[in-house]
Amino acid sequence: MSERQPNLLQQLGRSSRAMYGAFEGQVGQALPRWRVLKALEELGTASQKRLACHLQMDPGALTRQLKPLEAEKLVRRNADPADNRQTLVTLDAAGEALLREAAPQRQAFFDQALSGIDAESLETAMRVLRQLEERFRSMGR
Repeated sequence: MSERQPNLLQQLGRSSRAMYGAFEGQVGQALPRWRVLKALEELGTASQKRLACHLQMDPGALTRQLKPLEAEKLVRRNADPADNRQTLVTLDAAGEALLREAAPQRQAFFDQALSGIDAESLETAMRVLRQLEERFRSMGR
């Protein structure tokens, strides 16, 4: 492969960065923030450790996401009464409202991003991405 042409992995990174920008522009929320809020909607109250595992996110990066969300009263963080070494995170009412209000923009983002791509191409892309994910996970061990 030529050094001038980006390979699949380079293109994946560029596409990912473009997706993050487009998502924020259309939905009004940065994708990492949205992922945290959606995960809490799914999990209910969760320890930061469980939330980090669920999101497959570095715990330090998660803390950096949670601090402004807490300041904006979108989430609450409290010490776990059963183990004060753990911090529990809960989606607050304002966070629930934000998710509800932005859900149509999120769906429109997905619809627009994937429109015109035939089912066979999408399945091929999904298969390749799953293979890469598995390979990356085995390489990280």
